[in-house]
Amino acid sequence: MPTRELAAREPSVQSSAPEVASRRFGAGILPELAGLAVVVVWGSTFTLTKSAYEEVQPLAFGFVRFIGIVLIAFAVLALQARRTGGVDWWRIRRADLPLFVMTGLCGYTFYQLGFMLGLEHTSPFSGALMISLQPIVTLGLVTLLGERQPALVWLGVLVSLAGVAMFLANGEGDSQLLGNVISFLGGASFALYQVFNRRLVREYPPATYSAYSTLFGAIPLLLIAMPQATSQDWGAVSLETWLVILYMCVFPVYLAYIVWAWVIRTRGVAIAGLTLLVPVMAGTLSILFYGEEFGPLKIVGGALALAGMLVMQQANRRQRA
Repeated sequence: MPTRELAAREPSVQSSAPEVASRRFGAGILPELAGLAVVVVWGSTFTLTKSAYEEVQPLAFGFVRFIGIVLIAFAVLALQARRTGGVDWWRIRRADLPLFVMTGLCGYTFYQLGFMLGLEHTSPFSGALMISLQPIVTLGLVTLLGERQPALVWLGVLVSLAGVAMFLANGEGDSQLLGNVISFLGGASFALYQVFNRRLVREYPPATYSAYSTLFGAIPLLLIAMPQATSQDWGAVSLETWLVILYMCVFPVYLAYIVWAWVIRTRGVAIAGLTLLVPVMAGTLSILFYGEEFGPLKIVGGALALAGMLVMQQANRRQRA
């Protein structure tokens, strides 16, 4: 289908619940509450996944989780296509296939490997903080592409890097250098994903884009994870851990992404600063349920890293204005 036809078809597809909710509650605080709910969901993934590792190997966990995610994505796509009575939902242009593959690899395969394997070797808060540094990677990419940045943005980068250095110098608790590096590389992969997916998000309906990008990312991930999945003793996995796996299939990836897209559409990109609260939420839950220890260097370094990224966001917002 030509690009203009896809673009014209997309608004009619999305003009139901999200837009009605936007008109009804846009002037209230529902978008902010929804954004905070997404932050809680994303922050909870680190502690919940770490707890599941007590019974399930990391890659086996990812194997089962992504089978569920792919099934959900294509079930939603099938329901949307059936509801509208069109086959165009199932079509992607052959010329866009490489871009879909790159989006799937960066947004799902490499990012999820960084998330799962990094968390195996570090604490929930450390993993969340390292992944949240992706704006620095994105900044580097757009700078290489020729986009000039204000001096205040680079000040934020320096503050963040100083905070990260202080954080990594901390030797207390379950934070380990190997896990932190793997987590950071996962976040860097997600930064690439955000660059690759911009045109696809504009030109394809959400259900179509989500289903195929998830599929292309899941295939190599499932192949890599298969040895652990086949050696895993699934009969010994408790009901609580199965519920965690179900939660991780439905909430952080699919529902949270849909809600977050509505929040951004309602309040604009400025509200994206709420994502800086994800490491804070992850750290809070890690203290309560994982017993993570926080020394002075860890607290000050993490605070500086988040403060630097906040400065970067504010500078970018002022430049756009």
